[in-house]
Amino acid sequence: MEQVSVKKTVVISLILTAIALISVFAAPLFAVHTFASQTADSTTRSYEDQIADAERRQQEAKDELGKIWNDQYSTHEKIEQLDLVIQRNADWKQLAQDYVESIYAQIDEKNSAIEEVTVRIDNQRQSLMNHMRETYMEQDVDLIEVLLSSKGLLDFLEKLDYVDAVLNYDRKLIAQLNEEKVLLEQYEAALHDAEAKQVEEVRKYEAIIHENEEAKQLKLQYMEDLEKNENLWLEEYAYANAETEKLNNELQAYLAELAEKERKEAEARALAEQQHKEALAQAEREAYEKAQREAQQQQEAYRYNGTNACWPLQAGVSGRVSSEWGWRWIWGLHDKHLGIDLACPSGTEVYAYSGGTVVTSTNHYSYGNYVVINHGNGLTTLYAHMADRQVSAGDTVVAGQLIGHVGLTGSTSGYHLHFEVRINGETVNPRDYIVFPSNWVN
Repeated sequence: MEQVSVKKTVVISLILTAIALISVFAAPLFAVHTFASQTADSTTRSYEDQIADAERRQQEAKDELGKIWNDQYSTHEKIEQLDLVIQRNADWKQLAQDYVESIYAQIDEKNSAIEEVTVRIDNQRQSLMNHMRETYMEQDVDLIEVLLSSKGLLDFLEKLDYVDAVLNYDRKLIAQLNEEKVLLEQYEAALHDAEAKQVEEVRKYEAIIHENEEAKQLKLQYMEDLEKNENLWLEEYAYANAETEKLNNELQAYLAELAEKERKEAEARALAEQQHKEALAQAEREAYEKAQREAQQQQEAYRYNGTNACWPLQAGVSGRVSSEWGWRWIWGLHDKHLGIDLACPSGTEVYAYSGGTVVTSTNHYSYGNYVVINHGNGLTTLYAHMADRQVSAGDTVVAGQLIGHVGLTGSTSGYHLHFEVRINGETVNPRDYIVFPSNWVN
């Protein structure tokens, strides 16, 4: 590490010397570059604000859909409960209706029995009348016949008693039949009372069924309204999701365009520098070229050699990868993760991956506190969810410089550093640009 620092000091000294010689000739070119960086920073912030707004609308749609789905579930349960109540009351109504039908059958049966008894009473009365007519309407003849036909006074009296017994029997039978008829009519009246009560029960169950059917229809209408709202919020979610993806693509395209402009500006500066260098002494040219070569070699060493200078977290702190770069399932959706999540303790120091210029240092709806560093040659890195930011937009940083601490800001469920690497505006897998320490689970 000490050897690397010595080399770094030598290289920086050579670069500063060469730049001092060139700055007199190349000042206009650097001025143009600074203006372009400021413009890019403003445009990038505009895109990020639009993306944050689209993500906010997307989250709002997600929250509303969650409420709608909860309402649909509870309403569906209430409809099922109403169906059970309706079915139970329908069963009770059917039982009451069946009982009414059986009462109707019993009433018909009693009516038939009453008619039968009435006929028997009429027949018995007719028999009594016949006996009475035979006995009383022709009383004199009958008595004479009975007297003449009698063998004596005792026989005559016995025959008179027999006639009275027949008449009394007819009267008793009619009385019994009348009593039977009264009982039948009383039973029939009781059946009519039972019928009225059961009919009232049937009406009661019909009213309950009707009331529950109306409640069920209201719930079904509410379900239709929920479905309409669900479709509206699904459309809103899809629109916000498409808008977020569109803006991200536009931002990546803009960063790629910016990188291309920077490349062309760098080529123009290099050409101008080359033209100016021809006027310099051969020794100065060789020193500058040597410094450039060593600087590029050192930059590549910092970028890919896996030392602490290019590891974006505090040395000695262990952790794990909690989410990889690329497509993943989150919130029930297929979402592309633009970076890699390095889970570690709260307050862990966050370092600049390599030297460069801070183009963004702000707070974002999703990223929380985050910093974007432009390292040149189309390479940018992003550090998100930090507890604080130790650098500001426009600052120049070196590899391994403290830029913040691991926190829990933005959309996150645990302490981690969200680390992104972009090449010409396109996100790439950060694993290709960092080497994990031996104490990390990766």
